[in-house]
Amino acid sequence: MAIWKPLQYVSSSDRHSIDDWRKGLPLGPPRVYLDRFLSTMVQRERWEWPELRLLRGHLAGLSELRWTCDSVPYRIIGYKTREYEYLMLIGCTHNKKKYTPSDALDTAHRRREAIRKGEASSDEYQLLSYK
Repeated sequence: MAIWKPLQYVSSSDRHSIDDWRKGLPLGPPRVYLDRFLSTMVQRERWEWPELRLLRGHLAGLSELRWTCDSVPYRIIGYKTREYEYLMLIGCTHNKKKYTPSDALDTAHRRREAIRKGEASSDEYQLLSYK
């Protein structure tokens, strides 16, 4: 059984995108659902719809991880960097075709380019588990 390695975007000022986003989520279910969702995903052989949606157009090559908590659709936008490795660029919500933050897709695109140019890096995302 393959285990995926989740990575997160790290800015040139050493900000860890998903750690920072998680800290901004409300305490309780939103954080717990995120942690459980990612812990489940890394153990799956294949990532497919509905938990993974491929993006199109100038965002081709990016995808979003998808889950819902308390009727709020959460997303992490990122991309597969190699076999069983996924780089998470930004966390957001997506409601009625609107992302919050509103520039989430553009930010993901810019961050992917910063990684490609060596202006930013990535680090392994430490999964939290609950009993």
